[in-house]
Amino acid sequence: MAFIVGQAIGLEMGKSSSDYIQMYAGNAALLAESLEVVQRTSAVILDAITGESATTRNAPSSEVQDAIAEVA
Repeated sequence: MAFIVGQAIGLEMGKSSSDYIQMYAGNAALLAESLEVVQRTSAVILDAITGESATTRNAPSSEVQDAIAEVA
């Protein structure tokens, strides 16, 4: 979650997500399930930081989705 939130607010995160992804050893289904939880939780954190909810932005956390797309 730190990677996603950091990336979304403009911090340079480097390659810190690669270790997390490698932890799943090719289990795409488990990784996808985990990323769903990460996305939802990151959206809550970003909503608190920005003061906007996903519904206010009229999209489900586009910053989070962009950051997750980079990881995946």
